[in-house]
Amino acid sequence: MSVPAPPGDHVARLERQAARERTARLEAEQIAENQLRRAFERSREVELLAAIAVIVNESGDALTALGSASRVLRRHCDFAVAHVLVPDEDGAFVTSDIWDADPAQLDFLDRVVTATLDERFVPPRGLPGEVAGSHLALWLPNLALAANYPRNTVIDGGSSWAFPVVTGIEVVAVMEFVHPVPRAADERMLQLAPSIGTQLGRAFEWQRLRERQDADRRRLEDVLAQRDDEIAALRRGVREAEDVRAVYAAFLAHEARSALGSARGPGQDDGLLAGVLETLVSVTDGTERRLLGERTRCAPDELVRDVARRWAGEGAHVVAVPEAPPAAAVSLHRPSLERILDELVGNAVRHSGSAEVELRAATGPAELTIEVRDRGRGYTWPGNVTRPSGGSGLAQAARLASALGGELTVAAADDGGTRATVRVAARAGGPAAWTVRSQRVLLVDDNEINRRLAAAMLGRIGLSADVVDGGASALEAMRGTAYGLVLMDVQMPDMDGREATRAWRLTTDGATAADVPIVAVTAHVGQAERDLCRDAGMVDYLSKPYGIDALADVARRWLDRHPGADLPPAGDQPPVAAST
Repeated sequence: MSVPAPPGDHVARLERQAARERTARLEAEQIAENQLRRAFERSREVELLAAIAVIVNESGDALTALGSASRVLRRHCDFAVAHVLVPDEDGAFVTSDIWDADPAQLDFLDRVVTATLDERFVPPRGLPGEVAGSHLALWLPNLALAANYPRNTVIDGGSSWAFPVVTGIEVVAVMEFVHPVPRAADERMLQLAPSIGTQLGRAFEWQRLRERQDADRRRLEDVLAQRDDEIAALRRGVREAEDVRAVYAAFLAHEARSALGSARGPGQDDGLLAGVLETLVSVTDGTERRLLGERTRCAPDELVRDVARRWAGEGAHVVAVPEAPPAAAVSLHRPSLERILDELVGNAVRHSGSAEVELRAATGPAELTIEVRDRGRGYTWPGNVTRPSGGSGLAQAARLASALGGELTVAAADDGGTRATVRVAARAGGPAAWTVRSQRVLLVDDNEINRRLAAAMLGRIGLSADVVDGGASALEAMRGTAYGLVLMDVQMPDMDGREATRAWRLTTDGATAADVPIVAVTAHVGQAERDLCRDAGMVDYLSKPYGIDALADVARRWLDRHPGADLPPAGDQPPVAAST
């Protein structure tokens, strides 16, 4: 007969069993939690790799792919700053024009940019050089303790990691991430980095393939262009011959008109003389527009005074009546207008018998009117060899006036004599403040990182800049300041860059503030985009992402520097970053 166990032993046994069951349950829960966490992490990793693949497949070039990937990776690993370095011609890795930053860490971004601008990481110098030399992803948990981190004099503390972007065995870029506080290494991120670097390297491979295809296409286009140039040269020769013929024929027409008009007797046939002149001038029909030349600015009173002074030197009494009040300078084809006035004054002097010929100018909103008035016996076109339908000097003057966007009329004055009036299109000149272009730059961009980096680059090439965040703000700034150059982002909310430029160009005409060069800053550099920007009034474009070399080239192209203040050559400055 068994003896029952004491009650205390039974209770202890039950407690041990309950403890074992509790331990087993906790272990099972921990296993399930770990599996769920690993599944979630794998899901995020798959999403990350898929996003990188989409970026590589859809980007038009390798740098654009790196810019988009740096943004995605920075957010994935929750770091403050992402940056891409590329090798220069000597194999040292230098800062590129690709940066991305947490908007809440812009002050830290400034420190990183300052520390990186002038650095050259020759492998294995610094974290970028060590990554490029070893082909491995590396993580520095605490920069204050890092032995091979030359920038820690400016970036004190924090953490950083980087990985190489590879094509075959070539490291084509290094992507680094920097954070203001120490952070332990993420082993999973370091394991994923080689796959990401290889994926991004394919963007370089595809770009090189496209560049080879483009080179082949350009060679073919060069052959075709050479043929076109040969054809164009032949056409130019023909046009030049026509121009010479036109000038010579116009000279003959003028001289023949004067000589025949003087020699004509009562029994001569006016129709025969007019026919001779018509034949001479017919060879010039359709060529006057090519002989107009470029527009220049001049004051109307100065123009009529010069014509009067020239005829006074030939013994004629020609008076220039000044306009009251004196008109501002206008933009017009002065040589052609002087030819018209010489013809009108010459006719008045030779045929009117007037003791005095008056020249009077009047300016309107969009035209210039000049009147040539004599007080002699007068002359009419139908009964004279100078009728406008014939081949005379007045006919040539009428053609020139039409080519200048105006007209020539000749009529008998009410109080005797003849009044010849020529009206031509003229653009008003601008205020004196715009005759010397300012060296100040206006930077228009809705992205604060872009504005900071671009302003820093402008400062490094010796230019000062005002920054605004939109098209409406740009218009307001340009109304108050005479800028020498405007860098206008194309894609902006509310009023975009093209809309703002179009609005500014409509504010005034001629050589005024509207002539300030506005450069389009855009990531889309196709021909269609360039045409849209040009139609809006933009004079040039700067392709995103851009560096200090490209920015200096644009500034040098459009800013007239004072003596001794030339922009430094682009090669004298290290490349500086610009946000995408």
